[in-house]
Amino acid sequence: MARAVGRTVAGLVVCVLALTVPTGVPALAQTAPPPPPPSGATAGAGAEVGRLVAQLSTLQSQLDDLADQAGERQELANRAVADDSAARARVERTRRDAAAARASADTVAANAEAARTRVDDWVAAQYQQADASSIAAALAGTHGPQDVADRLQLQGLVSAQQSVALEGYERARVDAANADSRARAAAAQAADAAARASAARDAAARALATARAAVASRQQQIATVTAQRTAAQARLSRLEASDAALAAQRRRAEAAQAAQQQAAAASDAAARDAARARLAKAPAPAVSTPSPSPSPSPPSSSSPGQAPSGDRVQTVIDRALSELGTTYAWGGGDADGPTQGIHDGGVADAFGDYDKVGFDCSGLMVYAFAGVGVSLPHYSGYQVDAGPKFPLQARRPGDLLFWADGDGVHHVALYLGDDQMVEAPESGKVVRIAPVRFDDEILPTVTRPVS
Repeated sequence: MARAVGRTVAGLVVCVLALTVPTGVPALAQTAPPPPPPSGATAGAGAEVGRLVAQLSTLQSQLDDLADQAGERQELANRAVADDSAARARVERTRRDAAAARASADTVAANAEAARTRVDDWVAAQYQQADASSIAAALAGTHGPQDVADRLQLQGLVSAQQSVALEGYERARVDAANADSRARAAAAQAADAAARASAARDAAARALATARAAVASRQQQIATVTAQRTAAQARLSRLEASDAALAAQRRRAEAAQAAQQQAAAASDAAARDAARARLAKAPAPAVSTPSPSPSPSPPSSSSPGQAPSGDRVQTVIDRALSELGTTYAWGGGDADGPTQGIHDGGVADAFGDYDKVGFDCSGLMVYAFAGVGVSLPHYSGYQVDAGPKFPLQARRPGDLLFWADGDGVHHVALYLGDDQMVEAPESGKVVRIAPVRFDDEILPTVTRPVS
């Protein structure tokens, strides 16, 4: 958002620089030489223009910072969503396991009951068909069906088949008891998982609410700063309208900036089309999982889109580059491509991300690595652990770069080589290639899901 609304400000900054830089230091190659030093009323207008542009530059920096902070909160909210989904999945698995254990226990218990019924029927028949006193003697002082079977067998009153039936009942009874114990344990585990999942969902809800509150606070600050910027812009426009030289200088600066933006867009479009062409020719990837690398590899000087690590890394990079220009949508992106964004209660909603189809930063990584069968969670903080880690100085194409503050990881990008990266930056922007930001928030390690 901040950088999108800053295009005009950037042009104004260039304009003022053109008016103020010393001789021999051009502001932009496309910018015409500054006009002669103004005098009188024109000099006063020029001085006010300088003050206004300086104010606009300061306000724009504040907007950039606020937008970045809001974007960080958005990605942290992804963690809450991911935690909630994981908790629900665990509960569902334990409930299925408990239900299966109970069904198995019921089946075993039914078999044991059937065996007991057969034994009862046989004993009753023996009383009717044999000498009752012998049966009573056989049963006296026994310690269970097996004892009965042994005594009767010794007396010749049962056949081998009948003895097997009694043994089967005893085994069935033990199996039923064990199965019931397992079912009770599974039910207890399911109940415990449900309780822990409920607690996790509560924590996730609190984290999401905190993130949304932070985003809302940033939004209010952004609105205040934007109003100040608008007022300064209006005053500047009035001054320029009364001074043809200032207006002409601004038009030249804006034209130069527009040319630079068009060149960057054309470069991204070319990289996107080349990546799509390579993907169209590539064979279908085999499903695999991240594998550790025995030792860090030296930094690569490859250009964007080239990967010395092999075809799998190339596929990952090409899938990310193939989405250059795709809209940013918070919560968007999965293994199959861009998806509709979701509500965040703040910046993303203000940009209508919930009504757009696109990627957020971690969603773009999910899509890129799915092309080689590597499944990543949809939260940058968990993607940190998606593979072996290496020092930032040992980065190479295909590595994941991360940025974090005191609240945790809030951004991820894919390294391309030559200190370039591809990222889904923030609401109001698109997937782009950008220089790596080596600021104080970049993590000192990279993660390598694919070697």
